[in-house]
Amino acid sequence: MKPVNLFRVSRIRDERLFNIMEKHEASDHDNHRIRIHEIDSLRILTDALAGQGIKVRDTDGFYFGFVIPLVGKEFDLVKVTNKYCLNIELKSQDVGEDQILAQLRKNRHYLTLLGRDLMLFTVVTDTLACYRLTDDNELEPTDISEIAKAVRKCRAAYHGNIVKLFRASEYLISPEENPDKFLQGQYFLSPAQDYVKAELLRDIASTSYCAFFHIYGRPCTGKTLLIYDLAKHLSGSGRTLITCGEEPGGGLISISESIENLDFISVSDIVSSDRISGYDFILVDEALRIDPVTFDIIINAAETYEQVCIFSTDPSAVLTDPEQENDIAGRIHSLGLAGEYELSERLRLNMEIQTFLRKLKHLECKTEKNYEFEHISVNYANNADEARKIINYYRKKGYVFINAHRHSDDPFADLEESFRHRHIAGREYNSVVMLMDSSFEYDDAGYLMGIPKPDPAQPYPNIFYPGITRVREHLALVILDAPELLSNILSIFD
Repeated sequence: MKPVNLFRVSRIRDERLFNIMEKHEASDHDNHRIRIHEIDSLRILTDALAGQGIKVRDTDGFYFGFVIPLVGKEFDLVKVTNKYCLNIELKSQDVGEDQILAQLRKNRHYLTLLGRDLMLFTVVTDTLACYRLTDDNELEPTDISEIAKAVRKCRAAYHGNIVKLFRASEYLISPEENPDKFLQGQYFLSPAQDYVKAELLRDIASTSYCAFFHIYGRPCTGKTLLIYDLAKHLSGSGRTLITCGEEPGGGLISISESIENLDFISVSDIVSSDRISGYDFILVDEALRIDPVTFDIIINAAETYEQVCIFSTDPSAVLTDPEQENDIAGRIHSLGLAGEYELSERLRLNMEIQTFLRKLKHLECKTEKNYEFEHISVNYANNADEARKIINYYRKKGYVFINAHRHSDDPFADLEESFRHRHIAGREYNSVVMLMDSSFEYDDAGYLMGIPKPDPAQPYPNIFYPGITRVREHLALVILDAPELLSNILSIFD
């Protein structure tokens, strides 16, 4: 996305023609459409600035509708220089000072990362009422002349790629990996997460006895952070429990110690209803991983002790034949749910990596945009010793090795970050290295297939994809003694 000149684009009043012009100027190929009230607000602002002596050239370098990649956070207008960052939010009519303050505070949270002096304003364009966020994070009425002064300060626009100024890892936290940020509330939910949270809390408030709820969504939609945020909120109303696939790690223990009424327990420790009897709220993350016996214990406890139970699932996460046979999703739907909510907005996976994974799954997959895949690296190893050396090379560069192998004599099992799919559920990593070998192959139609060995119930792609979708920024593949597989994967870059 490129910056635009606000005065020039705002001269067009026709909605269709404006969108054509803006997309051309900004090289913006996303499918979002700018509506007529937004166009009118932009024109009113630029006319008001012109009335303050702002020249056409002063409105160069603004990003209109800029969205932080992966995070999904959008700004109406933002301009960056080497010293300043100017943000102006537009409201076509009054929405109340509380909403304006909340939005500007959220904007400050995201823009602080740029290391610039921040100037944050909101303009209500039907009245030209103007507000600024003070250094004390409070809302203060101002006027258009102050915004004009801020525009003049930002004449020399930043000429680099603004996207590279934002690191998604600073915003997309994992409670287990970033417990301090979670406890201090240094994160925000996406609009989709906020909506589901509000709907679910409203539905919970309307129940006075045992009730079951279901949140579902594909990988990278933010289910785990939402579950933890809900738990933190619910702990203010009663004792709350989150079940974990493994024993809670140090991050979760510190969260439990810091938040009264919030506990974590491994699903393997749920051996009877009495074990979870003292809780008002039970939240089951990665629910498709639990077995039918544990599922029945949780249901019996909820019914016996009139608990609220929230299940979170990924419909694509049934990885093995036993999990397919367990049909936990079917069991959840048979409960007579008090509410079911879908998260469909993909947050964690950036478009470059998402496009690469689509091509990796199907070589003939058509994509809307061609990427250079500068954050993807492919390596080849002729034997396990070479593969270990390459994997360790990446580990020293800060990559996490996620091991999708299941051999009893796995030569990589001793590596420190030899994470398996149960261990990584709900976590994200900036950089990931993974191994592929002759267990993978492409069929005649270009689809990636997995040879079902050593356990026919667990074909390799089923345990490979949950790992590879953990990555935020950089992905490295190590192809082990599989020249045809290497040739096929490298065709993605051709």
